[in-house]
Amino acid sequence: MLVALDQHGTVTAAASALGLTQPALSHQIQEAERRAGVPLFRRVKKRLLFTWQGQELLASARLVVAEMERAEADLARYGQTVNALVRLVTRSYCRFDWFPAFLEDLAGAHPDIELEHHGETLTPPFAALEGGAADLILTHGRVRRAELLALPAFEDRLVGLVGAADPLAQRPFLDAGDFRERRYVTYSTVLEGGLEHELMFRHGRIMPERYQRTSSSEAMAAIVAAGQGASIVTGWVARDLVARHELVALPLTRDGLTCTWSVVMRAHEKPGQPVLAVAEHLATWLGNHESDHAEN
Repeated sequence: MLVALDQHGTVTAAASALGLTQPALSHQIQEAERRAGVPLFRRVKKRLLFTWQGQELLASARLVVAEMERAEADLARYGQTVNALVRLVTRSYCRFDWFPAFLEDLAGAHPDIELEHHGETLTPPFAALEGGAADLILTHGRVRRAELLALPAFEDRLVGLVGAADPLAQRPFLDAGDFRERRYVTYSTVLEGGLEHELMFRHGRIMPERYQRTSSSEAMAAIVAAGQGASIVTGWVARDLVARHELVALPLTRDGLTCTWSVVMRAHEKPGQPVLAVAEHLATWLGNHESDHAEN
């Protein structure tokens, strides 16, 4: 009402634009002033002029109307082009050079599904999945929760990252003791199954003494390249970081440590439903492109 009165200037013209009768709009104006407790308009001949209080309310009204119009346009767009929305969360240390090609492939196979991507935040991804804030997680390591289901995508290996000038860079492999006195740079201090804490640190009964947590793989790479710590990532991630930073990637333990990238979802997802369809498509697509993603 406020926006229409501002645009059209008179009660009669504003009422016509709103699809109301002139008396009906006049009643709404009186009710608005009663609820506001202050005069919103000054009446000059046949026109309504906003008081300064009315101008304040009009500024807010414009924002509200614009936001509602945007929301309605979004709903209309989704109604015309998309029947389902699936939310994918990837871990902090993840590559994205594969993502455009996958989106194109998914659109060809499931044009009625829109995939929305979110990066991992301080909220643990599995908690977001269980709480309904996410539908799928692309992650590595083991999933040991009955309420979650993991679809394996491709095999990878864990590697240690050290600066090119670090004496450890000359070693054939790294073990738990090499990380004890160095700052361990990591995206998470949560002990997750199937990763370095379980496979190497706890197995070797040696834990790093100092941690530096960062959710950015670029920040991690910069810290390690500067000789201020060491890290462990998957070979998939390491390949990209080593190419752009002065880093060396080394195997962990003499025999190496493997991990599996999987697409994780809630176990109750039904066949034929969008979430399961995208999960299966993503796991299969990554598996078929394993040579593009796994570390050489």
